[in-house]
Amino acid sequence: MKLNKIIVLITTVLMTFVLAENKIDKQKSIVDTDIRKSSDEIIVISSTPSYGRDTADTLQYYPLDGGWNGQFIQSPGDAMITAFQMPADGTIKGVNVPVYAWGTGDQQLTISLHKISYPTRADGTTYPASAVDGDGWIGGYDMDANGWMSQTGTTYSPGGTVGICDDGAASVVASSQDPLGTVEAAAGPPGTPTMGLLWPDGFTAATMDPTNHPDYYVGDNTENWTSLADFGSEVDLLQGEWVGVMVSFSGTGDGTADEATGFFYEGGTGVVDPWVSLKFYNECGGTSGNGGWHIRAWMFNFQLAVVLTGDRGPVFGSISSLPTTVSQDARSISVAATDDNPSGGDAGVAAVTVSYQLDSLTATVNTVSLSLTDGDALDGTWTGALPGQVAGSMVYWSLTAIDVGGNASSTATASYFIFQATPGAPLLFDNATALYGNPLYAPYCYYGWGQNPFDYWSGDYGNINAELVGNYDIIFERSAGADTYGFDSDAALSPWYSQGGKTYVAEGDEWLGNRYGWSGDVALTGSDFAYALGVGTYHPDINGPSTAISKFVPNADDALGAVMADYLDSNVVTMLVDSSSADTSAWDTTYTYASSELYYDPVYDPGHSNWLDGITPHEGANVIYSGYTGPTDSLGNVAADAELIPVAVYCQAGFGSKGGLVAFDQMGLYARVFDDTGAVTYSHWVGAEDYYSDSPGAPVRGILDWAAGVVSIDDDQLQTPERFALKGNYPNPFNPTTNIMFTLNTQSEVTLSVYSILGQEIAQIQSGNMRPGFHSIQWNGLDQSGIQVASGVYFYQLNVAGQSKTGKMMLLK
Repeated sequence: MKLNKIIVLITTVLMTFVLAENKIDKQKSIVDTDIRKSSDEIIVISSTPSYGRDTADTLQYYPLDGGWNGQFIQSPGDAMITAFQMPADGTIKGVNVPVYAWGTGDQQLTISLHKISYPTRADGTTYPASAVDGDGWIGGYDMDANGWMSQTGTTYSPGGTVGICDDGAASVVASSQDPLGTVEAAAGPPGTPTMGLLWPDGFTAATMDPTNHPDYYVGDNTENWTSLADFGSEVDLLQGEWVGVMVSFSGTGDGTADEATGFFYEGGTGVVDPWVSLKFYNECGGTSGNGGWHIRAWMFNFQLAVVLTGDRGPVFGSISSLPTTVSQDARSISVAATDDNPSGGDAGVAAVTVSYQLDSLTATVNTVSLSLTDGDALDGTWTGALPGQVAGSMVYWSLTAIDVGGNASSTATASYFIFQATPGAPLLFDNATALYGNPLYAPYCYYGWGQNPFDYWSGDYGNINAELVGNYDIIFERSAGADTYGFDSDAALSPWYSQGGKTYVAEGDEWLGNRYGWSGDVALTGSDFAYALGVGTYHPDINGPSTAISKFVPNADDALGAVMADYLDSNVVTMLVDSSSADTSAWDTTYTYASSELYYDPVYDPGHSNWLDGITPHEGANVIYSGYTGPTDSLGNVAADAELIPVAVYCQAGFGSKGGLVAFDQMGLYARVFDDTGAVTYSHWVGAEDYYSDSPGAPVRGILDWAAGVVSIDDDQLQTPERFALKGNYPNPFNPTTNIMFTLNTQSEVTLSVYSILGQEIAQIQSGNMRPGFHSIQWNGLDQSGIQVASGVYFYQLNVAGQSKTGKMMLLK
């Protein structure tokens, strides 16, 4: 077992998902280039309960499992803020800025505390939740001719200003202002912004460097505390005031792509309100395309040590996880709540309630009172139940606790969905890290959801179970880069599969390792679920180190492998440019390349380690691909003693079910040609299911098509649909876009319109002649005037040759 696997299994602090820096354009629209790893988890405020005067506390944001992700990068000239609202009157004593990984060259950070104006706008209102990331540009000082901005200056250009880098049309934040505040301190140390400055108020700037402040890789260090008294005075603040921890990159780096310093971070989407972190980009690299301050949907792990002197509201501890569920029964909820009174008065939690709304944040608010079932009012556990709901319901919920003095505390609004199975659809079990940080990108790129509709079950919802899988005959699992549930998911799948007539295809580089470990070969028997998918013997880690590139060989004697073998031998590639056009000349584009070879490079894309596992299939199983043991050299060649071991198998089980295992991440497949200098003269991404029209490398889809018998291996073409049919929309609920899918059996005039729940036409998103086949049309949530519509339920009506079909969808924000 290797170190990176040990970390993933034991602490979850590190993730194996690392983003590649160079993505083709369609990927760049999804990738957050500030982030090298990603995750979204529930975040709460930590507290050290105390029941007397002067309570010591640490203000910080942290996930319930205790682990932070890294790294969120910062380059020279950039800055970051984490904002805290004082829970009571108190004194700030210290600040902690853990560094995940220092960059190279001149690395220096400057720390300061500010009495910030954020999250309030210039008109006195709070920034809306929609003002975030690409739409979260709130400006900066002294925009120059190149569109660059500064953290300080004389002229503040608010977000939405027509800029040099980008016109900001999609990123206007009305009434935005300098988040550092509106009052400038009389003076401050050199290099420290003075707007709203609270600390340092001495003569010396508070700086950090790699020598005196080691990063996480030096002894797992997460402690870089600075005493405020060492650089001036401690800071007194009142309950409700906002203070920002600002960290500026005041070094120069070394002028290369490796200059960035990274920090710990967590996702805050749906779990904090308002957003509590901002990043300043001095160049045109912000999420809006511009420089300046941007509100971000992430939490940066900066902390404040405080002594509280006034009364505050109750503090929440552990809270029940309420993920998406198939069950329509009532759901139990439990929360730990403590209360103190640093001012010395009465303390204790008087009441805890859970509020919930159905399907919309504008719906009626319902309230359920929780009961104290363990402990006492000072430190106890409160429990209750949320009523059951019908399939398809979205439940928004939050907790509120009130102490004996009338002080209240509330959690951010969370949500869960009552899963609704679609009759006849297959199921994708997405049991892996979100691809490029976006959970909906994997279904599109791995499995072509625009061409192949299916129900989607994220691993974030929890493990699959018998109640869920009983709705399906076809299930495919993505576990690339991780496999959270392992044998636990097999417990539900094995009896389901043994019924016969089922199809299951698993894909992932650690699918076997997370079940059987990484130490020595493992012979499987008929009692193993993996055996039913074709695995006779498991060979862990036939390739390494983690950054290796593997060479694959498709099995030309196998019907599925032959598709890739023929593709590699051909020097002509036809790529689909515009499948929505009825004019085929607009969408058939042909390129000519040299014959190529197949390589597996998950480090480049999608961005995780290449610890490749091998398989010896049992008798009766088929091999699609094999991989060479050991890495390739600079010319793409393998070692003379390298062995060729199967890495993708499929078979029909004795009880009639069909399935297979792809023991690698199919997104990392490339057709490549190396020249004699070691340079890649041609590299074509072939693992993506729906990225190009020619997707010969998608082995999961190949096995599914083999099992269903829907594709001819000879011509690899889908049959013309037998009838006009509306297939629904995916995802549903959605934000910000969804795809409405349908089939046509003849060339027809097609109109597709969206209506409000009151029957008003919102937008017409298709009108014209379309060819027969499968179609997917995207709606971006805009009305006919290009204005974003509100959250809620909408209907879409498809009209084809006098026939109409209607579907329902839900937009969530």
